[in-house]
Amino acid sequence: MSEEEAAQQLRTEVNPPEGTVAVAVATGRNAAVAGDAAAAKGLFEAGSITKTMTATLLGVLATNGVVTLDTTVGDILGTEAGAASDVSLRELATHTSGLPRIATNAITLPWWPRDPYRFYSRTKLYKGLADVELGDRGLIRYSNLGLDLLGHCLEVAAKRPFKDLLTDLVLRPASMATARCQPCERTGLLRGHGSLIIGGRRWHQPVPGSGGVDCTIADLGAWLTANAFPDSTSLEAAVRLCQEIHATEDAKAIGLGWHFAGPAIWHNGGTGAFQGMVAFVPERGGACGLASFGPGPKYSLDAPVVKWAQALAG
Repeated sequence: MSEEEAAQQLRTEVNPPEGTVAVAVATGRNAAVAGDAAAAKGLFEAGSITKTMTATLLGVLATNGVVTLDTTVGDILGTEAGAASDVSLRELATHTSGLPRIATNAITLPWWPRDPYRFYSRTKLYKGLADVELGDRGLIRYSNLGLDLLGHCLEVAAKRPFKDLLTDLVLRPASMATARCQPCERTGLLRGHGSLIIGGRRWHQPVPGSGGVDCTIADLGAWLTANAFPDSTSLEAAVRLCQEIHATEDAKAIGLGWHFAGPAIWHNGGTGAFQGMVAFVPERGGACGLASFGPGPKYSLDAPVVKWAQALAG
């Protein structure tokens, strides 16, 4: 089966209840895309797939000597690091920092959960760090706050805005030609769908390290290829660093930003009205998808994309 045929077949298996979906598969250095015209050209919220890009930025800056994986939040932010002062960048990227899933002061009613980060800011990030409690440190406990903090630490260390760093050092080298990072104009973003409470609403991410990237399926296919075949871009050293196992807990294993499921490496993403999934086996290939229908019990890209990634990698 060719990549094009595989992409078309995967597309038929992941039709959402509303909205549109596009997929890409790669068994070589270029991904084949399938989706209707709107899905093929439109921008989706990548959600937490952004975390893999933020982690790759850490890899880039670490390989370039700007930071190390063991640099601490306090080394970069000084007294503003608060209770997270001795947390390392590696811990942030592997969800082992002990930071909570979401900053408590990120929640602003009545916007929660329709647009949960709309009024979050770097000022609120600092205020939250002052009295945050670290729980289960050393164990893998998923933390959006941790990746937002990682992104901010990297911009302070490199003395450039996070969105510029991510665009210039990760997105464009990965050939993600139209991907963009918030804060930015949101033109071209598809209309999203989901539950009655949060369906169709865009999420604003003023502190974007955990989920602030918008991209097309061609962009995500390029990201898939850059990670499945690390020597295909200039990001090779950073990509390989991220794909090493950096933390374990029982049967769980995690790299910098990436999760492991047997031979496959994966990360999903979900906002109120969009979802995405990337899964691959290094040097073999994989699959990815983006849908303008938010995650939930009605619909998920996760299992079909992982199944196809493992089958394609054969």
